[in-house]
Amino acid sequence: MTDLQVSVGERVRRPSGAGEVRVTPHTGRVLPSLREVLVDVARRRVTITHGELATAIDHAYLQQGLGPVLDVLAVDCTRRGEPRLDALVVTRSRGEVSHGFDGDAVRDREACWEHWSR
Repeated sequence: MTDLQVSVGERVRRPSGAGEVRVTPHTGRVLPSLREVLVDVARRRVTITHGELATAIDHAYLQQGLGPVLDVLAVDCTRRGEPRLDALVVTRSRGEVSHGFDGDAVRDREACWEHWSR
């Protein structure tokens, strides 16, 4: 796994432009496993719900609290020149990204599947 492109203590601009998120020590510890889970999801060309993701990272974040860490992950992906892995995380009820996602979910999801299934 490559090194993170965000640093603990850094304030990153949320992809939606709605403020900033601080990269906490906890976020720095969880981000590699979160990224690993989502890269695996991308390779399988599927999506994952917030609840499934919370379980996959041993509830380091509750499903309702994943938004900020997913924003940090989106910045990390962008800095790597990769598609945004947060496009793969969907709600259980609708099977779509949460209202806070600011990109084109379908296009971003397909880009993830293409990028990681090479």
